[in-house]
Amino acid sequence: MKPQKRQQATYPDRKISETFLDFAAPLLVTMPEDATEASIEKVLSIAFVVWNGIVLDGVNGNDYYMTKVTEQASGHPASKAVVVQLAERKRTLFRDDQRLIGNYKVTRKHGELNLWAEARDPYSIPQPQSPGQKEKGRRRNAGP
Repeated sequence: MKPQKRQQATYPDRKISETFLDFAAPLLVTMPEDATEASIEKVLSIAFVVWNGIVLDGVNGNDYYMTKVTEQASGHPASKAVVVQLAERKRTLFRDDQRLIGNYKVTRKHGELNLWAEARDPYSIPQPQSPGQKEKGRRRNAGP
């Protein structure tokens, strides 16, 4: 049996930090001028989860991560609207960028806010098991 060829993510020439800021722009425009690094990082965490959820679901060929994100936001209509808006933004404006966003940090340099972010290969992340797969595994290992 021939080993499967490893998939490759597409990597645009643009820095992931620039792309991340562009993607999160609808959230960032609501922030006050004097927003702290911590408050900006909180807002970016929403964009981070949606971006990575869409990328991982695309790689895995399912909707596992975005289902979890949507479920978490479902009790808060405003949060759910933000998740839906960002998901649509990722799927339309950034669909060809398959990089995961790894660690990121907001800093202030000469009064200006800067974002450092790392890009990660989505094919290096193990695929999640669905609950049904876990059940099957347990049954096989269970005694009669």
